[in-house]
Amino acid sequence: MEVSSRNQLKGNVKMIKKGPINSEVTVALPGGIEIVSVITTYSAEKLDLREGAEVYALIKASEVVIGKD
Repeated sequence: MEVSSRNQLKGNVKMIKKGPINSEVTVALPGGIEIVSVITTYSAEKLDLREGAEVYALIKASEVVIGKD
């Protein structure tokens, strides 16, 4: 698989919360960091996502916002 996204983070599916329209997928990255993504339930099923599956979190954004208190 080749994609243009430069931010490609390899991890494993830790948890999936399926809903009727969208599903929340938690990906565990090396070092204990987790990323949560909301995708359509159709996509989660089409990808056959299961806990423990190896996946890539691909991040493509035109800007990253940083805030501070």
